[in-house]
Amino acid sequence: MEQVRDQKRACKPVFARAALMLPALACIGLAQPAQAQSASGDATVVVNQGVNMVKNSDLHFGDFIAGTIRSVFRMDPATGALDQRNGNATSIGGAPTVASFTAFGTPLTRVQITVAENRIDIVRDGGTETMRVNRFRFDGPRNRTLDASGEANYQIGGQLRIGANQVGGTYRGVFNVTIDYQ
Repeated sequence: MEQVRDQKRACKPVFARAALMLPALACIGLAQPAQAQSASGDATVVVNQGVNMVKNSDLHFGDFIAGTIRSVFRMDPATGALDQRNGNATSIGGAPTVASFTAFGTPLTRVQITVAENRIDIVRDGGTETMRVNRFRFDGPRNRTLDASGEANYQIGGQLRIGANQVGGTYRGVFNVTIDYQ
């Protein structure tokens, strides 16, 4: 009987070791080499020609006789019509015109026009007197799509402030316009 017990004891560790080795053997069986997969990708780029701009005309408010109080005139960018907002200065003609620009670039791409300044001071030739031009406006949306030939036209109007008893003369100034792709 002792011999049977000794055999049972001897069998227990063998079974226990075998039971511990089965999961390890199962994991080894599952670890098979990965099957490699491959795919291709394309690389593309679109290079647009640079957007360019040409000035067709300057913003010219016309000729005035100064009043005794500050006067404000606004030029409609679409029509070029001059509207007196207040004051008693008098517009006497002189061919008012809107500023006009044409953008050139890659056909059917979007561009945006921007006037860099919100306002500028124009200065009398040969003097130091100034008048203010502000509220630059476009004849439509700032963002536009270039047509099939790669062009878009913009017109810009603004507002002129003539001081009370403004000194006579020709007043000039510069505003900057930028056109960029969107």
